[in-house]
Amino acid sequence: MKIMQINLSKPNTRSWFFAGIVALVLGVLVLIDNGSLSANSGLEAACRVEVTADNLNVRTSPEPAAATTIVLHRGDLRGAETTVQNGYRQLAGGAGWALDDFLRPLPGSKCAAQ
Repeated sequence: MKIMQINLSKPNTRSWFFAGIVALVLGVLVLIDNGSLSANSGLEAACRVEVTADNLNVRTSPEPAAATTIVLHRGDLRGAETTVQNGYRQLAGGAGWALDDFLRPLPGSKCAAQ
């Protein structure tokens, strides 16, 4: 009768360490890719705002019928201008127009409407 021998060696801790590092890096990339702090957000502007609506359309002009270019989400941060027309605030860098009622100025921002 042949007996099968099972090797119960100690687990390789280096592979678990590597897996943890990979998970951490992927987690950071997911947070960055969220969109709230994208390169085009204009957060260096004097006026910085936070989106308070679940979904907020950014339009090509300050009119309800204007085409939507992107959709922002609650908690997204953006740079903005002080220009408000028809209830829409112009976003920094010519990124479009969003309804000002759903943009909350961040503390210390200079967002007084002109």
